[in-house]
Amino acid sequence: MNNRPSILIVDDEPSNRSLARGIVSAAGWQAEEAENGEAAIAAARKHPFALVLMDIQMPGIDGFAATRAIRGGDGPNAGTPILAFTAVPPGDAIERGREAGMDGHIAKPFTPDALLAAIEPWRPSAAPSPAASLVSIFGEEEIARLLARFRGQLVEALAVDEPAAARRARAHKIAGISGTLGFAAVSRAWLAVSEGDESAWKEARIVARRAIRHIDASGARRSTPV
Repeated sequence: MNNRPSILIVDDEPSNRSLARGIVSAAGWQAEEAENGEAAIAAARKHPFALVLMDIQMPGIDGFAATRAIRGGDGPNAGTPILAFTAVPPGDAIERGREAGMDGHIAKPFTPDALLAAIEPWRPSAAPSPAASLVSIFGEEEIARLLARFRGQLVEALAVDEPAAARRARAHKIAGISGTLGFAAVSRAWLAVSEGDESAWKEARIVARRAIRHIDASGARRSTPV
């Protein structure tokens, strides 16, 4: 059984893909490559990934457009973390990437240490669902319903572009329900955002994406015949 988390490396430069693939593979990731935006969209529609590294400047469909396409609809990677993987200056790349649905930025040229430091926070957890202890009280069906609603709240919070005051109000609600459902890291990070700590936003995005993937994986395990 392959327990290596999967990562999609999107770049129109073969050498960048090869170097990145070697680095992440040595660190225990299962890598797949896509040479342009169109190939990235096709790959994202076929298989779920734990993480996507998305080049920005590519011929045809660029990284921003590819990210918006992946985020659209209900494909297997609509909630997958996507990091800009680019030589575009961070200021422009981070802002436009956030608007497109990206969750971070890896600058090129990159070193092995820099690449691994950027992707490791997104490594999926194999731990049981934090809400597992509630199943004996409320039943699996009710918890599944609550988790689905919580997932929807997270997806919406990551996608919406709203004023700081509205973000803080939304973050307060997410901090509360996530704590009740057992997602302690989500609760801590979003509580900090709700209290006006803008520096906590990056961590809040990371733990939210991780929670989404955990909920999705838990659902897949429940639906798999024994």
